[in-house]
Amino acid sequence: MLLCALLLATGCRKPDDGVDADVLPPGNPLLVHELDSSTVLAWTTRENPVRTSNLSRCLLGSYLDDRLGLVNASLVTQLRLSTNNVGAGQDNSGLVCDSVVLALVYDPTAYGYGNLDPQVLKVLELAEFLPNDTTYRSDKLPQVANLTDLVVAGRDQFTPQPLATPVIDGVTLKPQLRIPLDPALGQRILGKFGQPETVNNEAFLQFFKGLWVLPVNEALDPYRSAVLYFAMLDAQTKMTLYYRNTLVGDTLTFDLLVTDNGVRFTHAEFDHGVATDPFLPQSMADTTLGTQRTYVQALGGLRTRIRFPHLKAYADAGYRAVAKAELVVPLDGTHYPAYLPPTQLFPVRTGDTGQDLLLPDLAANGVYDPDERAYRFTITRWVQGVLNGDYPDPEISLIPGSNGVSVNRVVLAGPGHPERPMKLVLTFTTS
Repeated sequence: MLLCALLLATGCRKPDDGVDADVLPPGNPLLVHELDSSTVLAWTTRENPVRTSNLSRCLLGSYLDDRLGLVNASLVTQLRLSTNNVGAGQDNSGLVCDSVVLALVYDPTAYGYGNLDPQVLKVLELAEFLPNDTTYRSDKLPQVANLTDLVVAGRDQFTPQPLATPVIDGVTLKPQLRIPLDPALGQRILGKFGQPETVNNEAFLQFFKGLWVLPVNEALDPYRSAVLYFAMLDAQTKMTLYYRNTLVGDTLTFDLLVTDNGVRFTHAEFDHGVATDPFLPQSMADTTLGTQRTYVQALGGLRTRIRFPHLKAYADAGYRAVAKAELVVPLDGTHYPAYLPPTQLFPVRTGDTGQDLLLPDLAANGVYDPDERAYRFTITRWVQGVLNGDYPDPEISLIPGSNGVSVNRVVLAGPGHPERPMKLVLTFTTS
């Protein structure tokens, strides 16, 4: 009898109608209410261009995603002298360039995204000087001197081999993509040895501003080829001139380096309209389709926006103290093995000037659980802030981790998914 009296004395009041009241239990001996039917709205929008400059990794290649369409990634890089005052004081009239090779070392942590089918690449020379103190984003389109392809004619198709270790002059190198370039480019650089253009890097970068490497694949089929990942700051990522000094009979090499002081960035292009599955193009035109599924794509591709239209009403109903708020976001079905979901998704809110801001929750980032095939986000502090009036807009976005150095994508179940819906699970304390 004493226990019953205690429970009656401390029982929780049922909130007013109109705030998902039908899912709240009339009483709870633990002074806690949990509900998972709070209204959730979700839809897909195009992502803002993301910063890709001066990161450790650049991306190159293209593939056709059956559900998200065409992805094209190209890399832009400056090349710097490996030593100052090149050829000073010597007779350079006998220098003859035999070959030029641009070497791009595969990132050892992940070779890329997709399958290792052959790709056709083009290399163009830049026409603009790129200041190192400028931020370059995924939509930056470089200016080129002309459309002359610097790749040796007939050798522009490459089959990625991210596990093969080439042997050059008896030295085993790291797995890398080796692109043969026109020796005329090397000859033009050799002609500046001992001249003001090769005194230092400031002068050299005004003479030779860098390279743009881009895929030119045509008529791609779904599930073919990939966007490849390259470790730009690896010492073996460089352009090497192989040449002879005919005056003395020497065979020599000279390296132009990619360094942390130089500019490098990835340019990205997306064509979601060519996806063989028409749902994404349709949902971009009709956001109400986001109730079934939404999309997230790195490198400035797509983001999922989520709104909780009735969240503020809980405070008016007497439910002000949030013990825990967890957003559960399952995948829509399974994923193709070569198109792994992002390891993490970040929930962000929108600032006063439209910028992305992190939520106040330290553990808000959702880590993908392959067993559950879902992400879980703990957003308790943010929800509490909405109830307190600190955040007037009850909306967040999901963006991928490694946004500037990967093209990982994921198709998420929306709040109206018939099998595994996206949902917000709220736990209130009412004491």
